[in-house]
Amino acid sequence: MADYVILAAMAEDTRSLGEKMSEAGLNTVIGISIVFLALAFISIIIAVEGKIFKAIGNRGKKKAAQIAEVKAPQPVVEEAEESVEADDALIAVITAAVYEYELQTTGTVPANGLYVRGIRRRL
Repeated sequence: MADYVILAAMAEDTRSLGEKMSEAGLNTVIGISIVFLALAFISIIIAVEGKIFKAIGNRGKKKAAQIAEVKAPQPVVEEAEESVEADDALIAVITAAVYEYELQTTGTVPANGLYVRGIRRRL
């Protein structure tokens, strides 16, 4: 037990309170500085990555625009009469298909008949 008392007496700090507080303040300033430097470094990395990804995205859009510009099909001009005849034929085919479907699924067709009121083309 006496050995422990001697060690405690030897380990006793002889610095004044002012010296201890100045060392503690210095440690605090160094710690906070390291944290803020790390945060600044991370924010710089994020900003640089954002610019890199934006540049890559813009380059991809430019390439896509160039490809679309080169491969853009020329518009086909059809005569109005051929278009109307093709639309009438398309309406007739769709009406026949709906008629057959109704006949096979329900066994009957509506009494008032089938009417195709409009067909929209997706381009």
